[in-house]
Amino acid sequence: MGRIGQAGLILSVLCLSAAPLQAEERQAMKEDNQHVRRWNGFADNLLKLHERLISQQIHVIKTRMGGYAHLANFYKEHQYINKKSGKLISQVQWEKAYPDNLHTIEVYIHDKYGRVIRDYSAAYLPEYRNAPTQTLISFHVYNGLLHAFRSFDATGDHILDRCTGRFNAKAINILLDEDELYEGQFAKNGVMQSDTYKECFKGLPETAGKYLSPQ
Repeated sequence: MGRIGQAGLILSVLCLSAAPLQAEERQAMKEDNQHVRRWNGFADNLLKLHERLISQQIHVIKTRMGGYAHLANFYKEHQYINKKSGKLISQVQWEKAYPDNLHTIEVYIHDKYGRVIRDYSAAYLPEYRNAPTQTLISFHVYNGLLHAFRSFDATGDHILDRCTGRFNAKAINILLDEDELYEGQFAKNGVMQSDTYKECFKGLPETAGKYLSPQ
């Protein structure tokens, strides 16, 4: 085969090998854009939930300035507290220099006994506002002397299980992160297969479901 033929063959191989990479890059960009829209949308909806809750409850507001080692007084924080129960409804931080920029937000939903049954949060990095770097949807359950919560992110990924309290006269302290949850479901005699784990998380949903839209 001549040089031109060899060059043509090499170019064809390179083009064929590059095509899947380009397709993968396009897919990655598409997924990244979806992630940005979804997580920013979650933060926006969480702010709307906060506004609705404080409009429905008589509350007091506590305000303070806060920041970081290299960014003193970076944000202004408002805590909204139910005046009758003293329970925290929500906590919102805004950038001091850009008051319309949300920094972090936390919102709490309580049951008739004043216990948190659901909480949400979203947080942006101080100097990076493309999308929140953390989003959380946490469900709480109270079984006997146990308090457990299960957390998902705004994509719907199950990222944390936490349980504390007492069961069968023993102190319980379970904490499983995303990797441990994934690996634990395949274990034969792991924590997730134990009676304690089942009692802890009894009644909690397996997915975030409709609560991916804060409510």
